[in-house]
Amino acid sequence: MISSYQSFTFYARDMSQSLQRKASDPIIARDAKYYRDTIGSIKTIDEFLNNDRIYTYAMKAYGLEEMTYAKAFIRKILESDLADSNSFANRLEDNRYKALAAAYDFGKTVATKVVQTSSQIENLIGTYDQTIASNDTFLQQETDYFVALTKTFTNVDDLFANTRTRDYVFKAFNIDPKTFDYQTIRNVITSDISDPASYVNTEFFPKLLEWDTILLDLYDQRIEPGKTPAEKEKIDYLITQYSKRIDTVNTYFELAASFNFKADGSLDPAVSVQSDAQQKLVTERYVFTQPRLTQTGALLNKSYYEEKIASVTSITELLNDGRLSKMVLQAFGISLNTSKADVEWALKQDPSDPASPIHAKGKAFVALASAFNFEADGSLTPSKTAQDETQKYDLLSNYIVRYDDADEEADAEATTKYKRYIGLTANLDDFLSRTAAAGLVREYALKAHNISPDEVSLFKLKQILTSDPYDPKSYLNSLKDERFVKLAKSFNFAADGSIGSPRFAQSENEITRIAKAYYAEMTRNDSSQSAKDKAEAEISYYRSKMQTLETVDELVADERISSLLLTAEGFKSKEVNSETLRKILISDLADPTSYANTLNDIRFQKITGSFNFTKEGFIDSSVETGVQTQRGIIETSNLFLTQMLEQEAGEDNVGARLALYFQRMAPTLRSVYEILADTALADFVRTSLSIPAETAGADIDVQKKLLERYLDINDLQDPEKVDIMVRRFLALYDIENGTPDPLTSLFSGNNSISFETVAALSQLRNS
Repeated sequence: MISSYQSFTFYARDMSQSLQRKASDPIIARDAKYYRDTIGSIKTIDEFLNNDRIYTYAMKAYGLEEMTYAKAFIRKILESDLADSNSFANRLEDNRYKALAAAYDFGKTVATKVVQTSSQIENLIGTYDQTIASNDTFLQQETDYFVALTKTFTNVDDLFANTRTRDYVFKAFNIDPKTFDYQTIRNVITSDISDPASYVNTEFFPKLLEWDTILLDLYDQRIEPGKTPAEKEKIDYLITQYSKRIDTVNTYFELAASFNFKADGSLDPAVSVQSDAQQKLVTERYVFTQPRLTQTGALLNKSYYEEKIASVTSITELLNDGRLSKMVLQAFGISLNTSKADVEWALKQDPSDPASPIHAKGKAFVALASAFNFEADGSLTPSKTAQDETQKYDLLSNYIVRYDDADEEADAEATTKYKRYIGLTANLDDFLSRTAAAGLVREYALKAHNISPDEVSLFKLKQILTSDPYDPKSYLNSLKDERFVKLAKSFNFAADGSIGSPRFAQSENEITRIAKAYYAEMTRNDSSQSAKDKAEAEISYYRSKMQTLETVDELVADERISSLLLTAEGFKSKEVNSETLRKILISDLADPTSYANTLNDIRFQKITGSFNFTKEGFIDSSVETGVQTQRGIIETSNLFLTQMLEQEAGEDNVGARLALYFQRMAPTLRSVYEILADTALADFVRTSLSIPAETAGADIDVQKKLLERYLDINDLQDPEKVDIMVRRFLALYDIENGTPDPLTSLFSGNNSISFETVAALSQLRNS
């Protein structure tokens, strides 16, 4: 008769080989293939429970074969959300149920199809804020580049050849780089406005006079009595068109005055491209043509104010300078819509008089009146300037603090509206529609990525948002513009324009599983609140990073992420280096020769299967979200194979099966209650510790105290101590069940059965 020890050793001495042998069994191989081929098509719990082959396979894999009949009970397990400590599966002590719940995702934790996740929304808002904050740095960089490069130019064509400097000038003078007429703009830049025969004077000055005359005539027509609404509308249209033409020509004259190129495009000897005054004109125009005022613009305004205020002698002069009057209102937080008459009235009041009506207008208007030295008639107080140094300093200090208050309020409002409207987007066509809400959402997203609506049509935007940012050969990546790639990654539009699922490196179900495993490991030997808080902090960090992680390199470079992952998967600190981890993560599990598949430890394959990376190390956008990840399929298949192997061992010797089962389960056990909840584990431990079988009928808490007297649950993490328990169990089991000790049989003269004989018998049984 084969002893428990002999049978156990036969299977356990090379578990990998034993599993491979079992996997070659035709029936088992057929069931495994059916499971792998079919599980991806199952979408609901009903489909899972009604497919007998799939359901039975899973129950067998997780050691719950005896509960196969209890489908209502198993449904509650599968419906459990493991992230909720009060869910049904989490309330059960038997870890097999938690393992079953963690193996499948029937919609409790899976990321649903959504145009943007909460993380994507917050990231987009953060990008928007960062883009606004970095605008000033960008302006300064572009200006420095323009100033440095123009000093090297010797011909006007140098300006056109360098698109960066060309676009700087075009931006400053509101010229569209996509539609401009090269010859016209070149002729303008090489014109001398002081020369009546120059291009701008001969080509545009007569037109300017003509258009001014037409415009005055249109204004006269507009106020003629008897004009119908249709006639007025036509006149208004013509006024707008001629005004635009006049503005364009005036811009051309300023452009011509900004450079010193001759008519042939060259420069006179010892003449620079621009004088300091010309350079200031262009750079200031560039700064002030931006969509919003930056700090650089505010400082330019400050310098302008300091220069101009000294010559102001009346309220009228102050208010007729639009730049000065706007700064004054911003400095005191007064609405820019305040009428000129109200501002003039306020500046004529005496704030030192308690009876002055200015005090009824509020503190802002009192501060405004106090900041200047005007009399009631609008003139200056005798012997005083418009402001003394203290008044000027206080006003400008307020201005520098408040110049962008209106923009910041507009940003806050835009952000609020974005959050409100983005969730209403039904598909890409909806996103690209001309409704007010869609326009706001689209404008916000483009601005966040520093993309002007003028540089991307709706058709191009549709191509961008339906392109795969993770495919190097996609249309999106062919544009070679990182702004568009980041924009596409901010949304979850599918190739057909519908709303798809977020592309994450790891599913929510996997993140939850890893989080629970990490927390259990980190609080196993230290249940203090500080240990729990530290574990929760690391889990929170892991979760947040998984929302934005895009490459394998990002993962392995972050020690906090990789350390948590490896700890949760049962590895010791530094047991797996970053290079090895990278090779594991980019392995193709469908390729038997891939790195993870060449390693005997199944844990490596499970790590690979828990992520969605391509062999290049990017997120695999082709991965379909199903009820089970690749890791889950690998684990389920391996557990099924292990269960079948243990069952085979049990046919020879029940003791060997119990020992194999305990050896497998020991590292996963966290409490004595988990042992008592599993009949097989409880029988093993009682036998190994020589605890009478009759104690199984005692109160559960009494059993717990009894086991804890002889067993330290943490010892089960030590392979050597587990091995000692296994050996003790095998010896005691054979004694209790009358099986001869294999060592004794060596001296008994009886013929013992060799390992080869056991293997042969096993093969005969399986044939």
